[in-house]
Amino acid sequence: IDAEHNLSFIDVMSNLTTERTMVGYNDEIIDLKVLPTASSSTDDATMVTTAKIVVATNSAQVRIFDTDTFSCCVLNGHTDIVLSIDVSPCGRLISTCGKDRTMRLWDAVTCACLATAVGHMEAVGAAALSKKLGRYSVSGKAAKSGAGAFAVTCSKDKTLKRWCLPSTEELLKHHYDNDEVQVLQLQAIGSVRAHEKDINVVSVAPNDSVIVTGSQDKTAKIWNAADLSLKGTLKGHKRGIWDCQFSSFDRVVATASGDHTVKLWSLNNFSCVRTFQGHTASVLRVRFLSGGLQLASSGADGLLKLWTIRTFECDSTMDSHMDRVWALDMSSDGKTMISGGADSRIIVWDDNTKEIEDAKRATEEENILLEQKLANHLRHKEFDKALEMVLKLDKPRQALKVITALVENDLQAGLDPCNSLKKHVRGWEMDTTAQILRYARDWNTRARNSDVAMIVVRAIVAVVPTNTLSSADGVPEILAGIIPYAERHFERVDKLISSSYLIDYTLSNMGSLMEEEGDGGNYNNWEATSKLVLPQKPKKPNNMLLSDVEQNSSDDEIVTIGDSGSDDSDDDAMSDT
Repeated sequence: IDAEHNLSFIDVMSNLTTERTMVGYNDEIIDLKVLPTASSSTDDATMVTTAKIVVATNSAQVRIFDTDTFSCCVLNGHTDIVLSIDVSPCGRLISTCGKDRTMRLWDAVTCACLATAVGHMEAVGAAALSKKLGRYSVSGKAAKSGAGAFAVTCSKDKTLKRWCLPSTEELLKHHYDNDEVQVLQLQAIGSVRAHEKDINVVSVAPNDSVIVTGSQDKTAKIWNAADLSLKGTLKGHKRGIWDCQFSSFDRVVATASGDHTVKLWSLNNFSCVRTFQGHTASVLRVRFLSGGLQLASSGADGLLKLWTIRTFECDSTMDSHMDRVWALDMSSDGKTMISGGADSRIIVWDDNTKEIEDAKRATEEENILLEQKLANHLRHKEFDKALEMVLKLDKPRQALKVITALVENDLQAGLDPCNSLKKHVRGWEMDTTAQILRYARDWNTRARNSDVAMIVVRAIVAVVPTNTLSSADGVPEILAGIIPYAERHFERVDKLISSSYLIDYTLSNMGSLMEEEGDGGNYNNWEATSKLVLPQKPKKPNNMLLSDVEQNSSDDEIVTIGDSGSDDSDDDAMSDT
């Protein structure tokens, strides 16, 4: 057991080699990378064959976890905290750098240190390896001249350095074929002062042609990978840049900044083409996925967000971390994403887009078949089968359609609208009754469905005893939710009936006018053959004072509205004129 709370199993029979290590505690996860694995079509024996991740945990040790069993092996060699990790495209080499001002190159299979790079004056904050797989087979003078694989490092001393690497075969041969274990010393072939403040990140393009660096001076810079000459500066962020990532499919680069945004830049004219806003704190990592159509970002708010580049929209937000998410990487097949944060948690995310689309497609097909079966049952008036089917599948919208057809069929037959429903209610169990009441509660929230909802409630209340309903689990709460909307609908109907009296009043006055013009016979015939709707007698309000005349007036008296006069006065007026 060591100071890092790691439990190691030592084979005492074979030179005290470590067989297995159990990690007791992970400190804050600073960085992680997924090791590329050998595919079934690859015959390269130097590639890693199992899924593994390399993790820096705020310590001098670097840990390699197996993602299937999460067993671990430890890389010991750094004397201070490791800050950054990168892996070669073949998955055999691992580069690490940290506060001890060095970069180390490791064998991912044997966990042995193969080479070191010393030259920076302060802590090395980031390192990156070349991305073209073919470069790692270049050896000899070509490799020394810069045609082979290379590594780039950036430091707190604001410098960017380029280191030439021998071929993978030469590295392994130099280390293992000698009697004594030897660590190769790498030589820097280029160095440049890159930024005015601390450099946080460095990344190499997929074709190894350019390099991007991000700094606390709010800028990202594009460099020529061959001679470290400056090609362009990306300006636009309001805070320091924490991460930069090239797309493998387009000539664009994504940057994550402390101003809570992710920006997408064109490598043709170095202009900003997209800005993604949504994080509530600094954005610490960004990665491309789904063939360059989407972005994944992680931030100091503990959230991971998935963005669609074409629509600027955030498709998904994942909040499983409890603290800032420092580390984020994608698997080589693009189906798995792994994140690590200050909460010491490593979370593996699987892409379930295909499963969601398949489930959505299956649901749509099921709904189409259900609609067809319902239409057939309703056409043949097989209401029992239709209602049983929708209740079994828990389809409220289709249940409304079936019950509406059932009620209309009763009305056309001259029966009570609850007649058929009562027969069904008698055969329902209490769970089914509660299910229908839940449907009625939801239907009752809309005025156009309130009549059907009230018919359902009436049928249930008429058949099921009150004590049974009150003792059923959840039913009283459902009925309590139905009452407020029912009262509102009844008030609306009462206002509508009261307003309809204006029609009777208008027709009555029209009849009086027709009598004065001599057409009273037709109106009298219409009145005799029509059924008038008379208003209900209003309730007598409290504390109303009535005059003696009003109290003594009878219902037979005729009250006229407007000017009144006698026939004699009218005749006198005519004679005077």
